[in-house]
Amino acid sequence: MRPDRTRSEDDERLTRLYEDTSQDLLAFLLRRCPTAEDAADCLAETYRIAWEKRKRIPTGTEARPWLFGVARNVMRRARTSNERAAASVRELALAAERSSAITSPQDSAVTAALSELSPLEQEIVTMLSRDGLAPREVASILGLSPNVVRVRAHRAREKLRTLLAPTDCQEQAKPVQASMARAIDSR
Repeated sequence: MRPDRTRSEDDERLTRLYEDTSQDLLAFLLRRCPTAEDAADCLAETYRIAWEKRKRIPTGTEARPWLFGVARNVMRRARTSNERAAASVRELALAAERSSAITSPQDSAVTAALSELSPLEQEIVTMLSRDGLAPREVASILGLSPNVVRVRAHRAREKLRTLLAPTDCQEQAKPVQASMARAIDSR
């Protein structure tokens, strides 16, 4: 390569290289990428890199294999990035499933009872019980003192106990429901 080449010569050389290789390079990428969109993205990235490194592109017949090598590396990086993104999405979905899944009527009752608390009480109870944070951590996050968090948590738990306590009607219905369940099971 001549170091005294002008920018217009670089432009012309890269334009010729694009015209000579773009269809073959796209076919190369289409055979290896999972979607046509991915192949088009890799093609665009390949020529962007070629433009940035235009002073280092080999001359003559060496330019074409160099460009295919760049495309292969771009495709490999894109695949790795996509695999990481997919793994992150799976991990986030599992974490969301574990953290908020309501699996029983009892969980529904707890959720309903929580909604009766003030937003601050809900946040404190949730951070302590579901997120496993310590009172000092909750205090730091919410800008409160650890003592205030402990007092608020205690009061919120008392409210939840009251809200979740079975009523007299429910207590009287339990033996009847149990005997009905035994009768059904014995059939």
